[in-house]
Amino acid sequence: MRYLSSVFIALAAFVLMGCQPPAPQQQATEKTLSVSASASVQAVPDQVQLTVNVERTGMDIPALKAEVDGITAKLIERLREQNVAETAIQSHALRVYPQHRYDEGEQKLVGYQVNRRMVVDFASIEQHAEFLEFALNNGVQRVDEPVFSVSNADELYQQALTEAIALARAKAERMANAAGVAIKGVQSLQESSQQAPVVRYRVAQAAMADSVSLPGQQSIEARIAVVFNLIGQD
Repeated sequence: MRYLSSVFIALAAFVLMGCQPPAPQQQATEKTLSVSASASVQAVPDQVQLTVNVERTGMDIPALKAEVDGITAKLIERLREQNVAETAIQSHALRVYPQHRYDEGEQKLVGYQVNRRMVVDFASIEQHAEFLEFALNNGVQRVDEPVFSVSNADELYQQALTEAIALARAKAERMANAAGVAIKGVQSLQESSQQAPVVRYRVAQAAMADSVSLPGQQSIEARIAVVFNLIGQD
């Protein structure tokens, strides 16, 4: 009986082993093709940000402050006449800087500089040019370099992004055809552009323009990297 029991157990174990599913075979690594592409859209800026500094230097701080405040008020009034929204005007707090000079190794106070910085966003290039002339003729002695931009930059960036994707697809298809394979689909798509559209200011073109207020042309660029899945030629 013991012998028969041992045989029965051995046969049962053999049957159970035979019923187990076969071990899964490791799948072959799928072939891929990585490409990158970029596209750009040209646009002429239609808005500008201008920074002006109202400054006066002397010994009498209250008098200097009154003069700076008077010039600032005149500038703001001019902007209102141009229908520039107050939300587009930043008039910063007044700042006072002591002015020193060294005389025979000794630092001496020679006066104070009272300064107020104004930043204005103009919806048109023409508004900017008119205000700049007015500001320089009414007490403004220092103006920072204007920053030109495109109002519909996001829309143009999306257009450049679409073109970049199409270029990447065309490039991948040419490479795949040359290798005797075909594009199956997209495995991954990565946007490598900056969050804000890449805008380049063409200074040379602006310098050659007839008017010093012309901003030239800007290039809004999008860059992508795509990994495609391939089929064919095992």
